[in-house]
Amino acid sequence: MNKLILLTGPSGVGKTTVALALLAAMPNLQRLVTYTTRAPRPNEKNDVDYHFVSAEKYQAKLDAGDFFEHAEVYGHLYGNCRQKLKQIWDNEKIALMVLDIQGVRTIEKIIPEAISIFLFPDTLENLKKRIRARPMSDEDFEKRLQKVEQELAEAENCDFQVINEEGKMDETVIKVKTIISRG
Repeated sequence: MNKLILLTGPSGVGKTTVALALLAAMPNLQRLVTYTTRAPRPNEKNDVDYHFVSAEKYQAKLDAGDFFEHAEVYGHLYGNCRQKLKQIWDNEKIALMVLDIQGVRTIEKIIPEAISIFLFPDTLENLKKRIRARPMSDEDFEKRLQKVEQELAEAENCDFQVINEEGKMDETVIKVKTIISRG
């Protein structure tokens, strides 16, 4: 059976860190890497964290119908390729996507059997510190903080919710791994 896991939560909650730990612990899991027009952050690798592409290349893929899902988030374009998802499933792997709640809502309409897992911060103060640690303008920081409340309100619509406690990422990974294994 084709299985798709959607890992979501507010900016800075640790989605990517948890996903990388899951991928290391679960050989049957493979990440569906998203295409984006945003620039890589320090330590992000092209074709591992995202497929970083120009706006022109992104538009060409969009025009060709390559994306089964796409959105604009914080002024940047994001899209997921149907052929890459098919390759994961053809290899009998579980597909993992790391995305915002807007992407989850879109994908659930297209693939209703997808399993959504929302990562909560342990405290809003810790979340603010994590977001602030990223390289961004004060304006971008404020935009992300405003969106956090909206995203937290959407959590109950996800299939599962997991709190990612500061300093306890291993516990978070075990909880999410259990959800994936059972689901």
